[in-house]
Amino acid sequence: MDKIAKELEIDFIGGFSALVQKGITPGDRKLLESIPEAMAVTDRVCSSINLGTTKNGINMNAVKDMGRIIQATAKKTADRDGLGCAKLVVFCNAPEDNPFMAGAFHGPGEGDAVLSVGVSGPGVVMAACKEYAGRPLDEVADGIKKTAFKITRMGQLVGTEAASRLGVDFGILDLSLAPTPYVGDSVARILEVMGLESAGAPGTTAALAMLTDMVKKGGVMASTNVGGLSGAFIPVSEDEGMIAAVKNGAINLEKLEAMTCVCSVGLDMVAIPGDTPETTISGIIADEMAIGMVNNKTTAVRVIPVPGKGVGDWAEFGGLLGGAPILAVNTFSCADFINRGGRIPAPIHSFRN
Repeated sequence: MDKIAKELEIDFIGGFSALVQKGITPGDRKLLESIPEAMAVTDRVCSSINLGTTKNGINMNAVKDMGRIIQATAKKTADRDGLGCAKLVVFCNAPEDNPFMAGAFHGPGEGDAVLSVGVSGPGVVMAACKEYAGRPLDEVADGIKKTAFKITRMGQLVGTEAASRLGVDFGILDLSLAPTPYVGDSVARILEVMGLESAGAPGTTAALAMLTDMVKKGGVMASTNVGGLSGAFIPVSEDEGMIAAVKNGAINLEKLEAMTCVCSVGLDMVAIPGDTPETTISGIIADEMAIGMVNNKTTAVRVIPVPGKGVGDWAEFGGLLGGAPILAVNTFSCADFINRGGRIPAPIHSFRN
């Protein structure tokens, strides 16, 4: 394993972040413009930018900016397949208590010091699903919920004890099935154990919806401090089952977008052609922000335009970030739409007090 891969096995640092869902201050502007350089010259620093909320709508000026900034970040790290973009995520409805990188930051509503814990267990949940082979889906759902309860309860006990020893407040416990590139640690394989030939087959969104909901229900039963995201992540490069589904043609960008309507986050660790126009990247971001805004949920985009590579080529990021085949992007232009800027207003159901 090379030097970069070894470093990526070590903890990331979050908080190089800005909340620009309504407007961009001069300080925010300086941070945004410094992202490409910051991601290029550091190994562990991660950046997260919130572009919209259900309450405020979507800042399309910031969406346009981020398409350009993501491309600039990729070019700054071209010798590493655009690795800087793997440490950069944009959000709608970013939670202030998310402990998972690259989107973790110390929210403005948090105390001076707080310990939040992220618990993951795709392998354990997959083993539980195997015990219900051929059984009705409601029984499978119950098995997932019970397993999620056990994992969450352990995380609650460990987190409470760790916070006590450190002398800080215990924040939240986030039970999110966060996969890794290693065999046996895949969310996609859980969906296949439920009866799909491959993740991405018809029925995938329904299976993912059930999985996410049962994880949340099990978590809420086990802890009074469940927060963050809690559910199931579907990063492409970090899930060996998702990588296999892309390779066999079962998953494309549009299917991934549909799956984000019911999972924890959004388009995550997706490698796209390096020559993808900035406005197209902004369009992809805008679509995902709209899903989050209208459905009052957290959505995010972490795409990596890989310099010098095209559809079907392989991009390698190393360590827990893994690697992935490069997915095709819709080539029809959205430039006129993105270049209008302005704001997409909040949906009607946002006006509640």
